[in-house]
Amino acid sequence: MLKELESLYEGDIVINGQPEHPEDYEWFYTADGDEIGIAKHRLTEQERRLLALFFTPAERRREPESEEERAWKRWMATGDPAAPARLAAPYCRFIHFTASRPITNKEEFADAVCGLFSSPVTIVWEQDRRGLIVEAKQKRTTEPSSLVDMAEALAADFYTAIHLLIGPIRSVDERLYESFLLEKECFSAARRFWPKRTVYEWEDVIPLPLFEEGAVSEKARRILSFLDGFDDKEVRAMETFLQCNLNVSMAAKKLYMHRNSLQYRIDKWTEQTGVDIKRFKGAAAVYLAILHRRRS
Repeated sequence: MLKELESLYEGDIVINGQPEHPEDYEWFYTADGDEIGIAKHRLTEQERRLLALFFTPAERRREPESEEERAWKRWMATGDPAAPARLAAPYCRFIHFTASRPITNKEEFADAVCGLFSSPVTIVWEQDRRGLIVEAKQKRTTEPSSLVDMAEALAADFYTAIHLLIGPIRSVDERLYESFLLEKECFSAARRFWPKRTVYEWEDVIPLPLFEEGAVSEKARRILSFLDGFDDKEVRAMETFLQCNLNVSMAAKKLYMHRNSLQYRIDKWTEQTGVDIKRFKGAAAVYLAILHRRRS
């Protein structure tokens, strides 16, 4: 249906994007969380009612609270360099977020988010359900991430599932806008790939372009299909082992099984596939095969 809408309102529709003047658009959400903006002057009242039957109308956007937020919105839409120039830091990190339902009290949400960071942050809303957290950083060093806990805390406080993409710390330079657009695209891909996961780290999404439509050759498909003989439960166990950094004890706890039982299964995986998942190269191969399986 989105393609039909794009054709019908060509030039006056935005899907998962940020126009320069969002207040001139009527906004709707699909069941999959996509955002649709249609220029108000193109819609009749009958069309509005019809669209509201198929999609969820968005609440009216609030006006930006500060010039800083307005500057970041312009930057997100056009790459206007005014916003990054306002950062009193040589580095920054973007945390992209989306919620399963509109956040009605944005001030409380902002207070909750700001309290979870030690560095200064700016929250820029793209829509009622999604936005960007800009974290100013004085150093390029990273501290252990607590954003998984943050997503869970926000979900509990605001009764909505929160999905986050934690971008890497980047230099504030002329390449920042291009990096932002890439991260935004990767966030959408990650949500399609892992719809139940709440937090995506940058290293999670790096391999995803390898599995885009048309990117995988027939030879690669054959090579990466070595997990086809395993059921989903077994593959989830492999993935848990990888997520635990190849730590058998930690993975066994997460899988609610005895360490020796998991060790036996790991040995069987190696025997059946010829790939030693306990070694880095083998683990990398299994991880790519899991991604390929999910994409297929």
